[in-house]
Amino acid sequence: MQDHRITGDYHTHTYYSHGTGSPRENVLAAIDRGLDEIAISEHGPGHFSYGVRGKKLERLNAEIAELAREFSGKIRVMRGIELNVTGFGKSDCPKDRHDYDVVIIGYHKGVLPFNKHALGIWGESLLGIRNDPHRNAEGILEAAAKCRADIISHPNLYLKVDIPYMAKCCRELGILLEVNSARVTLTSEEIRLIKDSGCGLIIGSDAHSPDRVGDFALASASVTSADAWDAVRNAVKA
Repeated sequence: MQDHRITGDYHTHTYYSHGTGSPRENVLAAIDRGLDEIAISEHGPGHFSYGVRGKKLERLNAEIAELAREFSGKIRVMRGIELNVTGFGKSDCPKDRHDYDVVIIGYHKGVLPFNKHALGIWGESLLGIRNDPHRNAEGILEAAAKCRADIISHPNLYLKVDIPYMAKCCRELGILLEVNSARVTLTSEEIRLIKDSGCGLIIGSDAHSPDRVGDFALASASVTSADAWDAVRNAVKA
């Protein structure tokens, strides 16, 4: 039986990107789940299909601000963003990065590289022409450091990375590695290794519908299997 409570869900999506619910529905679901905090963390503008930009981004930010005021005292509603790695050491980090409460960064498909060097590094990795987990980790970490990210989402998804190296660097940078509950991308051995390195873990639902906000079952089972709850930063003893 799980003896820990997750206090916040910092990785949730809405119909502003590729989710199905509204920010309000996500907030209400988080309250129903007994969470203390929730972030609406849509994709940054660099994603070809899901990126939120322009007037749409303005509407989203205004809605999050209004929800934060409305539900103050019940739950903390946070402005988040899930940045896209757009090349080696590059991301779609916004100029107003300091206005975001939670900054997540991850590698995703469907992102157009900003330069030829990026196309070489990431395109070759995806096509299997060059599969270099250490080099991939270096590229993501450099991008994460530049944008002062709080979390690296779903490590190993779409692109294999050197987990021991990433954990060491994230410990030094103060960045948390996510155990993603939509699809766990880390093995129990890798989760234990991250814990033993001193790097912090964070559990995120990666919810794309309100009913999945605060659904941490898959990630919680993996953390329990790895005996790594003491490394999870958004969990308290139940």
